[in-house]
Amino acid sequence: MITFRHPRAGRAARVALGLAAALSTTALGVAAAAPAAVPTAGGAARPTASAPAPDVRVVAATHDEPCLAASSAQRVRVGSASDGADPNTLSLGQTEQAQDASAARTQQRRVSAQHKLGKTTIPVYVHVITTASGKGDVSTERIEKQISVLNKAYAGKTSKSSKKTPFRFELEAVDRTARSDWYSWAPPTDTGVGDDVAPKTALHRGGFGDLNLYVAALEDGVLGYSSFPWDTTLPRDGVVLLNSALPGGSAKGYDKGDTATHEVGHWLGLLHTFQNGCAKPGDLVSDTPYQADGDNIFSCSSKLNTCRSKGKDPVHNFMSYGDDKCLSRFTKGQVSRMSQTWQLYRAAAG
Repeated sequence: MITFRHPRAGRAARVALGLAAALSTTALGVAAAAPAAVPTAGGAARPTASAPAPDVRVVAATHDEPCLAASSAQRVRVGSASDGADPNTLSLGQTEQAQDASAARTQQRRVSAQHKLGKTTIPVYVHVITTASGKGDVSTERIEKQISVLNKAYAGKTSKSSKKTPFRFELEAVDRTARSDWYSWAPPTDTGVGDDVAPKTALHRGGFGDLNLYVAALEDGVLGYSSFPWDTTLPRDGVVLLNSALPGGSAKGYDKGDTATHEVGHWLGLLHTFQNGCAKPGDLVSDTPYQADGDNIFSCSSKLNTCRSKGKDPVHNFMSYGDDKCLSRFTKGQVSRMSQTWQLYRAAAG
């Protein structure tokens, strides 16, 4: 039996709403006056955006998703010593606000419905951070395998029940930085303060449609974390991965590369499948069954039905917390949400 201190204990009380009263509150919408720019089917989407002051967290007045810290999604391993709030799990109030009906949401969904997202290629920039002596380096071969893992997962090729997404990932560049003071990162706080500010500000490349992967040593059992598409400044945007959690790494049970699959899901707008536990509105995706938010989220037992509701716990979903061999699928609803958030936030940012 493995015992561990649950990393999300008390998090709801520690995650601030961060929503100004003036903001509209819709599930995926932005103000109707600012419709998304939809990428051309079959073309590579490469939106760009000018960066605000690097250390200032900016929340645009046109978005209406729950506001979280800039680096705000994480995956932890079973047995983790991390006892901080999981910033990716929203309070019930936040998710209820996120799905409130409004004219802006209705209008934007009508716009999105008219433009089915075609094949969208996402450029990937990988930043490997090591100590001054080179400790923690990750080979280019392992990085290329990581891109292959992402492409297989997002092409729906990991299981018969997984759905294909429109997203493909293309490795643009790899850089390596040998700085001991940037090597070991603590998880970010609810306010966005963390060890990632300086390295991200210095290394980030491209715009909101370019995926920046930062590879470093993470503390407290954290395997990786990500920004959400609606709540970050450009230099803080991206995904952070534990160096040993890439394919061929030493993180036992988490060495196949699906930490990146999970975190990129957050980067594209997905929440954990256990968001809000058994309470509505769950993770804002209708075809992922409710899942209690307890020790069960690390289980791979397909018999679990912790919410006594229709459908067993989605233990094999990439947005749950099982180990890499357990995770194998996205649902149709998750694909729809990722496509919508891409059009509304990342494509629109260009």
